[in-house]
Amino acid sequence: MMDKIAVLGPQGTFTERATKMYLNALGIDAELAYFMSMRKTFKGVETDCKYGVIPIENTLDGFVQIILDLLDNSDLKVIHEIVLPIQFAFVANTKDIENIKKVYVQFKSENQCLDYLEQFSEGHIITTASNSQSFEQVKKGISDEGAIIPIHLLEKNHSFPLIVPTVTDSKDNETRFLIVSKELNSEVDQNHPWKTLFVIRDDADRSGLLRDILNEFSKDGINLKSIISRPTKRGLGNYNFFIDIEGCYQKDEKVRATVSRILDHYHIKILGSYYRVTSNAKKS
Repeated sequence: MMDKIAVLGPQGTFTERATKMYLNALGIDAELAYFMSMRKTFKGVETDCKYGVIPIENTLDGFVQIILDLLDNSDLKVIHEIVLPIQFAFVANTKDIENIKKVYVQFKSENQCLDYLEQFSEGHIITTASNSQSFEQVKKGISDEGAIIPIHLLEKNHSFPLIVPTVTDSKDNETRFLIVSKELNSEVDQNHPWKTLFVIRDDADRSGLLRDILNEFSKDGINLKSIISRPTKRGLGNYNFFIDIEGCYQKDEKVRATVSRILDHYHIKILGSYYRVTSNAKKS
């Protein structure tokens, strides 16, 4: 039976596109299983899917906060990442932009197209759950309605009276996707630039907490790639720290030794060691 890979649906999403790129890059055959929310995508991997693909960070809109919380509250491990260029187009069922009464846009996409959307009043913006939903709304052909859609959906030769092919705030916009599984990455290939993601919890908040943690990595010359704080949801001012470092926890003795020292004083949860998969990647 073919392995399943959990994908944030419906079909036509950037996550689907990233998933197909990932599978093709590593030569993996897997059945795409679509889920309608990020929580359900995680649940899909926890139950009957071998892998899952989830968006974690965007150039223009930053980290996807709910994904950090889901990683913290699940037992899934990050095994790879893949980066996808993200560009949006605007389409409408009218030739005159002045006539537009409704603009459908997915909640994360809106923050990546703010410059273009400024010309519409707030009352005209209708927030949708997915880019595919925005596309389906405008495909109904209702006069004077438009939508922000992924530019790749124009490849299907849909005709609209008005098409603006590029409305993204930056031509360099990208989204980073994480590939998660039930087990840590067991690959033996060390030629990739590995990273390790973990979350540090400390219930006794105190002055200098984060400084002391970062000093441990500095002493061993371990480079930090990012630090993100998220509320513990147990009172204002209490945070968990998500930290990305260079190195592989499973294979790098220096990383393991540093983490071990920190474990003596803080609660650490390893979320996985991973590397970036590119279109010319090969299986180890």
